[in-house]
Amino acid sequence: MINRDIYYRIHYLHKHEALSVDQISEELNLSRSTVQRRLKQDTFKERKDRSCNNKLAKLEGYIDELLKKHPYSVMQIFQMLSEDGFEGSYSTVKRYVLKVRPVQKKAYFKLNFLPGEAAQVDFGYCGKVPCENTERRLSVFVMVLCYSRYLFAEFIPCERQEHFLSGHRNAVHDFGGVPARVIVDNCKCAVLKNRRYEDVVFNPMYLDFSAQYGFNLDACNPRSPFEKGIVENAVGFIKKNFVSGRSFGSLAEANTALRSWLDNVANVRIHSATGRTPLEMLNEERKKLGPLPLIEPDCAIIKHCRADKRCRVWFDANSYSVPSTCAQTPVNLKAFPAEILIYRNELCVARHRRCYGRKMDIVDPDHQQELRAVRKRIDEQNLVHDFLNIGTAAEQFMAELELRELNARRHMRIILTLTEKYGREAVAETMQDMLHYKVFRAEYIEHRLMNPAQETPACSKLHVPKSGDLLNIKLKSPDLKIYNQ
Repeated sequence: MINRDIYYRIHYLHKHEALSVDQISEELNLSRSTVQRRLKQDTFKERKDRSCNNKLAKLEGYIDELLKKHPYSVMQIFQMLSEDGFEGSYSTVKRYVLKVRPVQKKAYFKLNFLPGEAAQVDFGYCGKVPCENTERRLSVFVMVLCYSRYLFAEFIPCERQEHFLSGHRNAVHDFGGVPARVIVDNCKCAVLKNRRYEDVVFNPMYLDFSAQYGFNLDACNPRSPFEKGIVENAVGFIKKNFVSGRSFGSLAEANTALRSWLDNVANVRIHSATGRTPLEMLNEERKKLGPLPLIEPDCAIIKHCRADKRCRVWFDANSYSVPSTCAQTPVNLKAFPAEILIYRNELCVARHRRCYGRKMDIVDPDHQQELRAVRKRIDEQNLVHDFLNIGTAAEQFMAELELRELNARRHMRIILTLTEKYGREAVAETMQDMLHYKVFRAEYIEHRLMNPAQETPACSKLHVPKSGDLLNIKLKSPDLKIYNQ
């Protein structure tokens, strides 16, 4: 309540000290609206005591009787009073009902856990992190042993099924054993449906994963995060004491820093709930944890897809190469947090590092080499096919070329080019003449086509000057006597 001294203090600070409304409200610890209202008043007006002239005073006994009969809401009581002629406001009724029937504060049991009995799991949002050519949501996966409060955490670029299962696997390896049960929230990675008075429907993949590790699942009730308060506090502890004020250049950098912080700070501090360090209590709890399985369960998700004609498979906005034999065929893609495996007919045909960028093309160089080899074989087949279509003499001419020349394919390409310039019939006729004279080079055919009127002697081969022949020119030795004169 504003008394006379505070009223005049407000006006003094405003007129003589020249303070603004915000500064006065901060100085006197008053709301801004209260300061504004008092500055508009020229004289101090004492606030009327509501208890002296309370419109509800005569009806208080009636309200008490109503509340004893049934826990009516404030609105129901206000409507009943208004029907009986009450002219007061809803807020007046509400203040009295709250005075008679104060709001009950929520209270919770403190849960105690035996060594190895349970662990709690949750995700937490921690901002953004650069990944390849984009930014990704930086989430933290957290698992806490309920007895020792030993904390495992790792950063992940997305909250998907494979990251959820991989986090469990890394956590139990860090613990050195498996807890009897795991308490989870109602995320879709773990729970598909959880309605009150109905059985919980767990994610089949998570249910199979838990069976292989040997722990039971326990889902919290909907909108009841306090049922896994240990891990909720752990997520808040990481955000406040590690993530706050830090920035990371990559996901690997963030996880390296987090691992160091867990080993040197979080798990070696004196925990407020136990009065001991989590690492010390883990050594006791580890004896009660279940054994790790001999064969680790698979944490990958499987996607059925089809490779396109460019020998690419698309996943999570990125493309991954496959061998040319898989082009336009159905394949199975297994996505792990760190790598991508592609199978065709139960045979692994490609293995790639998983990319978390956007619209990036991840290519295996071996796939490119294989595609080039296939393309080269196709080109060779097309070359032979087109060359044999020149005429009947083409097959014998090609056999002689392969027998006499190191690079017969070069001569065949030149001859095919000549067919485009002089026509297929002219080249076939010239090739027949070359067989008669037993000369087997593309240069002979080209020279004959360029000089059709020139007759070829029957007793010798056609001589075509080459650039190499110029190196065989012999010159007379110079007379050096002129330099002695």
